[in-house]
Amino acid sequence: MASKQPHIELKHGNKQQAETMDELSRMFHIDKSTVNNVIDLFRQDLESGLVDDRSSDLDMIPSYVTGYPDGNEKGTYLAIEIAGMDIYACQVHLKGDGGKLDINQYQYKIPHDLGSSEDFALLIDYITECISDFLMRMDTQENHIYPMAVSFGFAIKQTGLDRGYLLSLGYSFNYPNGVGVDIMDTLHERIHQKGLPVKIVAIANDSVCTLLANAYQHPTTRLGIVHGLGTNCAYYESTKNVTKLKDQVKEGDMIINTEWANFGSSRKTLPRTWFDRKLARESTHPQFHLFEKMTTGIFLGELVRNVLMYLIDQDIIFEGRSSDTLDTAYSFDTSYMYICEADDSESLEDIGIVLEDMLNIPRTKVSDREIVKKICQLIGERAATLMGAAIVGVIQHMVFKGIGMTEEGYSISISGNTYEDYPSFHLRVCKTIRDFLPKDIASKLSVGIVKHSRIVGAAIVAMMAEKMNQSTITA
Repeated sequence: MASKQPHIELKHGNKQQAETMDELSRMFHIDKSTVNNVIDLFRQDLESGLVDDRSSDLDMIPSYVTGYPDGNEKGTYLAIEIAGMDIYACQVHLKGDGGKLDINQYQYKIPHDLGSSEDFALLIDYITECISDFLMRMDTQENHIYPMAVSFGFAIKQTGLDRGYLLSLGYSFNYPNGVGVDIMDTLHERIHQKGLPVKIVAIANDSVCTLLANAYQHPTTRLGIVHGLGTNCAYYESTKNVTKLKDQVKEGDMIINTEWANFGSSRKTLPRTWFDRKLARESTHPQFHLFEKMTTGIFLGELVRNVLMYLIDQDIIFEGRSSDTLDTAYSFDTSYMYICEADDSESLEDIGIVLEDMLNIPRTKVSDREIVKKICQLIGERAATLMGAAIVGVIQHMVFKGIGMTEEGYSISISGNTYEDYPSFHLRVCKTIRDFLPKDIASKLSVGIVKHSRIVGAAIVAMMAEKMNQSTITA
């Protein structure tokens, strides 16, 4: 029996508009067989990446963080997070008693002239100055060395718990001599030169931080996901499956950073439309992070804008008129999608404000606004479905080939403004998880948004590093 073709009901549109929306629905709708195919291909990539980096779009980077926090650990730990042009410094007092903690945090801005230079050491010098300033602001003890973890907003290939070299810099930076640098060597050297009472014990990836920020208070947490400007996932893996590490680590459970943003980048594993291909071609890195470009960040709004421009060129909406604002790439902010989807008023007034006041479209009809809402729904639903499919792929691997399902089940922690702020995103992701996992597995999962910032997770990475070191000494 043939699958039913997706159809969109329009209350206000004409026949041409209805036919065009049905065409778009066929392009962006993902049927059950396609979702299952994405799940299977994701699992294959995940498992290939555990064996060899070169055979998968997923880097599957070992974090070297092993074991689980239980919420009873105590101590004072420091963390630094470099996120875009911001540096966050944090002091966390872990008080135990089921995950109680206190936080002191301070934010620094990276000067614009440090975004680009011939010498990467200049940026490391500034980070060191921020650490020094933060220590002066905090009530630090004399003759006490504080364990610290560092979370970089750069792609880093970890070679140990506190070792790693730079693969690439973020969108905000340009340092020709930075790529390939052992970033921790340079930072250790600068901290030693300044005589700071700090020992960097770990590098902390953003998704690893999200996982551990939740795990200290909810010890059943096994996955951490970041879904905001970019997207990533970390999860607990049995080290016996990470065969590319050979005998570098003892048997146990380790957090793996999947770098899933790049899924589908070298293989035809994602259901892409020509709108997706156009967006990728015109992006800064056309061949990379295709999963990210279909699911999150500024890319969702840009996909909507590309579809709107296509409809304008066919005289389907706005009487064929655009504006200088809408003609500008990335002018349709992803947050506009939240507003458009949530507008249930008869005349769709909020959508009108977005189109006429924010994007300067001269005059819009209710039929135009309805079409914009439907387009946001199509692209938003596809994004959430793909993210849900990737989560299902990770869970399937964990249950059937990895650490196995526990009696208590898994908690999944998620951070990032796309997931947190997009009202329907969480519900759609959860629906996909329920629809594509066996009921006995899906019923043991809980999905929650991280209450504390990711940098708290970085401090907990420092605690875990200390805990692992003590375990090695006593073994």
